[in-house]
Amino acid sequence: MTSSFRDAIYAVRKARLGLERRRLDYGRETRERADRLAEVLPASAAELRGYEREYDDLEWFHDGYADRVDEIHAAGVAADTTHWRDGVTLYVVCRALGIETVVETGVLFGSFDAHILAALCENGGGTLHAVDLPGGPPGPFAYGHLIPDRCRDRWDLHRGDAREVLPELLEEVGPVDLFLHDSDHRLPHMRFEYETALSHLASGGVLASHDVRLSRLFDQFAETNGLRSCVVCDTGIARRPR
Repeated sequence: MTSSFRDAIYAVRKARLGLERRRLDYGRETRERADRLAEVLPASAAELRGYEREYDDLEWFHDGYADRVDEIHAAGVAADTTHWRDGVTLYVVCRALGIETVVETGVLFGSFDAHILAALCENGGGTLHAVDLPGGPPGPFAYGHLIPDRCRDRWDLHRGDAREVLPELLEEVGPVDLFLHDSDHRLPHMRFEYETALSHLASGGVLASHDVRLSRLFDQFAETNGLRSCVVCDTGIARRPR
């Protein structure tokens, strides 16, 4: 299959996802977050809702985050910023599991990074290793613009193509408690990242992925590899058995 044909298929899937998002009841998805995650994580829905409330009350995070989001919107380049509701899902996962070692692909403005790092700060330890291409997001911003200053010492940015950087990075920092895919969502690359990360995932660790509604790949991968999984809003969460 040629790359141009794959790109055409990806464009069709993105358009279809846009239509699906307009039909999706994100309010219901958010309300059911704790119940869905409780089917995957070793925590009750009540405990997970407690972490949702904790996030809501995290003033030190919200004040700085909101200011930085406003800066991005003012520059008119915020179309691809991950929505906070998906960030909350990762925050809850990281708090519930006491996550310490995270590897993520696809940074852009750093919405996921900010939420994960906020959870690591509340956990009292941990590091997020982020991978993205040389350069930066659109506008006058650097990668990870949304990350609060108090979290930045837990963030390590690795520049380069994930196909080149990821295998060595995972070998170096593993075992990994949480791997998050949020880079190139075309199927060959998603499959590469899932397969590469799985062999370095800690027992009980989590494989997460954004924009999983683009295809059935996430669900199929989780089922094939015996991972318990769920989808909340636009983010898939799959946990490796202990």
